[in-house]
Amino acid sequence: MLRSLASLSPSSPRVAANSSSTQQLRLCLSRVSVRNSSTRATAHPTTSRTALQHKNIQRSNFNSSRQHILGSTSRHLLAAAPLTIRRALATVTNAPITQRTAPGTSVSGDAKQNPEFTTNPILNWSEFPDFAAIKPEHVVPAMEALVQHVEKSFTERSQNFTPTWEGTMGMIQDLDDDFERASGVITHLSMVKDSPELRKAVEEIQPMIVKLSLQMGQSLEFYDALVKMQENKQTWNSLDKEQKRIVEKSIQGMKLSGVAFGLEAEGNPEKKKRFNEIKERKAQLSLKFRNNAQDATNAFAEIVTDRSALDGCPESLIKAMAKNAQARGQGDGNPESGPWAVTLDAPTIVPFMMNCKNRELREAVYRANVKKASEGDLDNEPIINEILSLRKEEAGMLGFSSFGALSLSKKMASNVETATEVLDRLYEATLPAAKKELDELTDFAKERLGQPTPLRPWDTAFVGEEFRKDRFKYSADQISEYLVFPRVMDTLFEVAKDSFGIHVSEMSAAEQEHAGVTTWNKDVKVYKVQDDSPSKELLAYFYGDFYSRSEEKKSGAWMDVCVTRMKEPATGNIRVPIAYMICNQPPPMSDSEPSRMKFQDVTTLFHEFGHCLQHMLTTVNYPQASGIKGVEWDFVEVASQFMENFTYEPHWLDRMARHYKTGESMPQDMKQTMMKGRECLAGLAMMRQLHFATLDLELHTNYKARVQNSTDGESIFDVDRRMAKKTCLIPPIPEDRFLCAFSHIFGGGYAAGYYSYKYSELYSADAYAALEEQVDSTESRKRIGRKYRDTVLAYGGATDPKEVWREFRGRDGVQVDALLRHSGLKSATA
Repeated sequence: MLRSLASLSPSSPRVAANSSSTQQLRLCLSRVSVRNSSTRATAHPTTSRTALQHKNIQRSNFNSSRQHILGSTSRHLLAAAPLTIRRALATVTNAPITQRTAPGTSVSGDAKQNPEFTTNPILNWSEFPDFAAIKPEHVVPAMEALVQHVEKSFTERSQNFTPTWEGTMGMIQDLDDDFERASGVITHLSMVKDSPELRKAVEEIQPMIVKLSLQMGQSLEFYDALVKMQENKQTWNSLDKEQKRIVEKSIQGMKLSGVAFGLEAEGNPEKKKRFNEIKERKAQLSLKFRNNAQDATNAFAEIVTDRSALDGCPESLIKAMAKNAQARGQGDGNPESGPWAVTLDAPTIVPFMMNCKNRELREAVYRANVKKASEGDLDNEPIINEILSLRKEEAGMLGFSSFGALSLSKKMASNVETATEVLDRLYEATLPAAKKELDELTDFAKERLGQPTPLRPWDTAFVGEEFRKDRFKYSADQISEYLVFPRVMDTLFEVAKDSFGIHVSEMSAAEQEHAGVTTWNKDVKVYKVQDDSPSKELLAYFYGDFYSRSEEKKSGAWMDVCVTRMKEPATGNIRVPIAYMICNQPPPMSDSEPSRMKFQDVTTLFHEFGHCLQHMLTTVNYPQASGIKGVEWDFVEVASQFMENFTYEPHWLDRMARHYKTGESMPQDMKQTMMKGRECLAGLAMMRQLHFATLDLELHTNYKARVQNSTDGESIFDVDRRMAKKTCLIPPIPEDRFLCAFSHIFGGGYAAGYYSYKYSELYSADAYAALEEQVDSTESRKRIGRKYRDTVLAYGGATDPKEVWREFRGRDGVQVDALLRHSGLKSATA
């Protein structure tokens, strides 16, 4: 969702995951939860939505601001807009990076006089941040010093911009690099080590960051230099293809940053003032939305004192719920005597809704989940209405008919009509299968389970899991006994070695100490990535934070950027990239027992590693478009979804699946269950994703938001119910307020972009089909894997995704058959 891409912020490179492998889970949970997104891309809603936030991909508007500081536009701000102005305005895409220098100076020689630059660990680091030294009290002084320095330096340099690459992009790389590194650390810690103190600090620095972002993003001097560079044929022709794309997309992105309102003939001070007010207010609202959703999730706990009420729940869940209760001051954590707490965090609610036989208890928990953040001080409905209203006003000021049109102008699909056409094609291909699946579920519930029908939303997770167990024999918990985290990781790294020619190894404690590497939690691991050749060239590093910590860590899964690859101007050396890879699987139950993974945890792990690969294996040396930066939002999930397919390959299943106690191989029929699992109820799962995507586009394209305290027109919940009549075969309950926790589109980067998950999935399935076509030759599969590394993973945002696709696949366009086949839907629609 790369968080991002969720995600904490619309402009974040963080990518949240929307793992296709969890389709049955999403279906089963119906509307149980929409998990946070990054980047990123990862957050994605994966329960019926739960999310892997990359990807989120799920990020904060604080982080949004840091991504466009100095006009650096995020990857989803890199497309043309139909704004008519005499001159296109320019800025740098994403967050440019430059050579590292001593903490007290910048590349241009500007002195960093504030002592924070040499004493504050947020600012004073070279290769790796010193996470062990960073405390919440460092945040505000660090950003005050940095913002002051960047603002002063940029103002001074703006008098000397020239229409050349070095006179524009090169002049501000160090400022952007300083800002990306510092703000990235803060944003990262706000996701994995949240606290009241850190949250307060982030809220305090947000206004200054938004203000600086707007000031730099609306620089007429920088605009003049970039446009003149583009207009001068000799200068323009001296740029390479990657530089040209960066400049073009920078210019397009700046049109959307409101720079036009600084032109005498095009705008006026009142419009510019209002536009900037909108940007500042949106940032505040998105941050508040996300905090409300998180607080509402944490506030709920259904305390159960009768063990029989939890009949059907696996032992691992019983243990986890006893610990949940203990953390809330209830009991001593004894799983035998209780009490037990059912909470709304994904590691608890997902298996609970799938396994608990107590229908009344399931209903109570379901209702709490779909109503969270919709009442009292945490009510997000007025925030949503204001966000939608401001987005529409912003779009109108930029010359768009809707925010949907604005958002799509930055993406591969280009316009709302194209995105809608793709969704409609999938809908028509899926509907017959979904109806058939619902009929089968209903008959099964009535005849085999004695469940009342028609099915209600709190039934689908439980009935779906029982249906799957009946058809495939094994439960998700039984399968998890064969999916031990260390072995799954080893298999993931073997896949990477075999397919892409890289070697991944964990850094030892001695290596970390020698390199000065510290972490934010004792369970965090650090890995290095090398080319699997005699040279063993160092390519990248990444941090792995895999276990859930509901008291301080956001839910979901995502990848984010710590350091971006770049060629240092002074030395010509390549700075290797560093990534964060974040998941939320259950931690080990004891020191002697390793973490056992549900299969959806496995696919999530592979998904997020796919995002990391695109960041780490890039060959682009311009930080403005290196790795995930500059990749269009509806193409950025291709790399992550591509990796999920390996988890269904018999060869790799054989390698990863061993019993956690005996070491025995997984039974063959259990492997068949896993390989066929993504086809089970895939039609209903697809329909749920189509509902989220079409609802998102409707809210941002045609809906007129209500003003506060008004009852005129449709409410956002009316729109949800109207759209659900087409896409939700099991109608939502009247009290459903799931939109109040839909952080992907109101607290992250997927506004009018949720369709991107399915859009990217078309390409990822077709890309993986290139491997599947090599049925007779291991070497030919490796050749395709290397080609994939050398194109999709290497080119980053420096090449148009259509060109990337053409070079990798050898043709234009994408074929839908592979996605339908992977989902088991092709035969149903043939």
